[in-house]
Parts: sequence; C-alpha cells; structure tokens
Amino acid sequence: MAYVIVVDTICEGWQSAVDEDGKPWVYATEAEAEREIKDDFEDLQRNRMEAGQEVEDEPEEFVVPLKDYIQGRKFIWTPSGCHIEGDE
Repeated sequence: MAYVIVVDTICEGWQSAVDEDGKPWVYATEAEAEREIKDDFEDLQRNRMEAGQEVEDEPEEFVVPLKDYIQGRKFIWTPSGCHIEGDE
C-alpha cells in the first residue's frame, strides 16, 4: 500500500507536497512517511529554537493511505447533514 503526507488547512482542505507533475509525493510504507514527518519536524524545531522562536508541540502533518487521499478534502457540516468535498 502507498501513503501520502498531508496537512489539513482551513481554506483549502487536505494538501500534500507534489512533484513537478502536480502529483502527491508517495511513500511505500506508513513507517517511511511517519519517519519523514518526524525528521522534518525535528529540523523545524531545531531551527525555531536556534532563532529564539516558540516551538510547536507536534507536527501538523499526518499520514493517510493514498487510496483515501482527496486533494482539497473538506468535511462540511450543513443543516441537512454532512458531506465531503474535494478533487479525487
């Protein structure tokens, strides 16, 4: 199974890093994607500490299976129920 690292934004929904063709970066295993998040987060924290900035408690990014990834995914609540929007 393949995995994608995403961040959930308020305005644009789920977003991932993309390659030169506009396709999301794909990781072969969940562990590989989790390691990437951990390594990036540690680098970011180290840079923030060195700059005297406040550090974050945890990364904003998370891993989802590629089959579940929807670019711009938003979970919308309405009076008649809820639905998911985005580009599959």
